[in-house]
Amino acid sequence: MLRPGLSLLAALVIATPALAQVPTRANTLRVAPETLTRVLDPHFTTSFTTRDFAYLVFDTLFAVNDRWEPTPQMVDRFTRSDDGMSWTFTLRDGLTWHDGTAVTAEDCVASLRRWGARDALGGALMRATASIDVVDPKTFRLMLREPFGLVLEALAKPGAMVPAMMPARLAATSPTQQIPQVMGSGPYRFVAEEYVPGDRIVVQRHAGYRPRSEPAVWASGGKVARMERVELLALPDVSTQVSALTTGEIDYVERLPADVLPVLERNRAVRVATVSHYGFQGLLRFNHLHPPFDNPAVRRAVMLAVDQADYLAAVAGRPEYARECRSMYGCGTPLETTAGMPMTPDLEGARRMLRDSGADLSRPVVIIHPADAPGIAALGLVSQALLTQIGLRVDLQAMDLNTYFGRRARPEGWNIAHTTNTVPDMQSPLLNPFLNGAGFPAGFAGWPKDDEVERLRMEFARAPDAAERLRIATEIHRRAAEGGFYMPLGQFTAASAWRANLTGVLDGPAMFLWNMSRN
Repeated sequence: MLRPGLSLLAALVIATPALAQVPTRANTLRVAPETLTRVLDPHFTTSFTTRDFAYLVFDTLFAVNDRWEPTPQMVDRFTRSDDGMSWTFTLRDGLTWHDGTAVTAEDCVASLRRWGARDALGGALMRATASIDVVDPKTFRLMLREPFGLVLEALAKPGAMVPAMMPARLAATSPTQQIPQVMGSGPYRFVAEEYVPGDRIVVQRHAGYRPRSEPAVWASGGKVARMERVELLALPDVSTQVSALTTGEIDYVERLPADVLPVLERNRAVRVATVSHYGFQGLLRFNHLHPPFDNPAVRRAVMLAVDQADYLAAVAGRPEYARECRSMYGCGTPLETTAGMPMTPDLEGARRMLRDSGADLSRPVVIIHPADAPGIAALGLVSQALLTQIGLRVDLQAMDLNTYFGRRARPEGWNIAHTTNTVPDMQSPLLNPFLNGAGFPAGFAGWPKDDEVERLRMEFARAPDAAERLRIATEIHRRAAEGGFYMPLGQFTAASAWRANLTGVLDGPAMFLWNMSRN
């Protein structure tokens, strides 16, 4: 029934959620990430869910496609001087923050400086930079003080910490503190009034966002927000995730253990697939600041004892999802090498190294253990048994993931932390945060100190060609492995699952949630 004076077209606009832009269950995407972060600052942590959230709310100057080519995202055009020392960037028309104000070159300059104070690759770029100056409201210029061959690769970095742009007033926040307000220029805006820390994160389509015209490929191309609303929900129990996906209460599960896949694979209303084909690297990280792992011989003894097959069985579940890999750069990457790595597990040799190390082994080794993050927790349980086997006492301290991130960021109170990282984020000495040799406090959690590694990392950035970068990367790997920066625990993929009526699901090294629609 039409109200008097109301046209049929007007009635349809009011009645149709897609036209009226009213969130409904049909145009809401409900997602169960593996974990749900409490940190919403894209420059503050390497958390996967912080990274994935950042891609929804914030945008980047450049982005990589599936051929690892940096392509313009917020940038419309750029020029490079013949000697590569001067770069000028001009922003696209129509970019706006979620409060409706225009994105400016001043905002981007401030954002790059803040990101560079936190990120390993960003820090290398900033150290090579003489100045970043605003030319006009849409243009800024970056001048190098020394050659840096990875300018665009840095600005297009796909993994945490994402080089996200934010308003200058927020980018002025100290890099050691989280931003006081979450605001970007991406395809979705953060709904602060519905945020429940540790329980749900809600974003809604940013009506002012203008996607690029190119097809969406990984983080590049047009980020089209086809769903009006995205809800990231904390469902740490796998059985709850499977049940909710089966009944349609949720639409997408980021990562599932192999033992539940047969149930979902038999369900015609659900699709199961691997969307991150490079997968993940598990790693065991030592705290270099405190005994016993301030002693390199103790670190190497543990590395010698590691049998990656035990770890992969715990996290991969299916043989086709697992691959032994002792390269800190990941396997299948251009810089893959095992230089300096122990190649064969040797428990007796590890025990002998511990005895000969001279270290005080009477105190228990504290492993911080995020019990609600299954992919990380499984690694810790294997290490607990391994360390006991070689004669170390172990104190496995269970906690939730957000507490774990807080504990890991502090230099005291732990000896070993496990984590996983996407292989694309590990593939070079400057992308891989665990190869930072700057020590405490400038380095990354664990804080290995090696001035030669730092010198070589900057030499890698200045290298004129791929052959020279490979040579330098191999030497960095050798020193980092021999110094026990960390131990790779193998490479694995994991299946995601979603309702079969979802179309436009993107693959890539992160969880990209734009482009999806409901059939």
